[in-house]
Amino acid sequence: MIKSIEKISWIAMVLLFAFTTTKAQELENEFQTRTELKLSYKPLKKLKLSFIPELRFDENFSLDKYLFEGGAEYKPVKFLELEATYRFVVNPRDIKDTEYFNRYAFSATAKKDFNRLESAFRLRYSNDADDDITDKEFLRYKARLKYDIANCKITPFVATEAFQQLDGGGLYKMRYSTGLDYKLFKKNYIGVSYRFDYYKNEYKNRHIISLGYKIKF
Repeated sequence: MIKSIEKISWIAMVLLFAFTTTKAQELENEFQTRTELKLSYKPLKKLKLSFIPELRFDENFSLDKYLFEGGAEYKPVKFLELEATYRFVVNPRDIKDTEYFNRYAFSATAKKDFNRLESAFRLRYSNDADDDITDKEFLRYKARLKYDIANCKITPFVATEAFQQLDGGGLYKMRYSTGLDYKLFKKNYIGVSYRFDYYKNEYKNRHIISLGYKIKF
């Protein structure tokens, strides 16, 4: 099973970079790195609270944005999670004044386990498209597969997400992700991921490398 997951990950990466190379003369490729700390706490059995500070850097490793996100997740039944999040974004600029943005989202996630394979589908309404500064509203559809390897601290995952504009603009962009979480010790995890954003109506792609640390209380 591990070898199969490795083969799938390598094939996905090869296809993504092959596509990017083919379109290199037409498309603008942006590169970004992110670091985050995720703190989560369950005051009640069905309620989870989270707080996430995050730094985002451009391709020159200069600070591009930083943000703070708070969320509340409620699990009414075993297979369904409801979540509300608020995000405060700071966009520092050298020449112009610093920009501040308020972002919010409401989500419903359905999950189903198949032995050690966890599948999930999330429907999210939000007033942002993750990194893009826009006043548009979106519906975001995300499907994810995560595999819990037996007797191993590594948990790999793959995901795809569609961003649909609610003003009649149609599909805004697609996001393809792969990565893994590594359990350091009890309730402490480190994660790394790669995300590829393909814009539907712009000659632009975005490549995102993320490194995060998770603590569950």
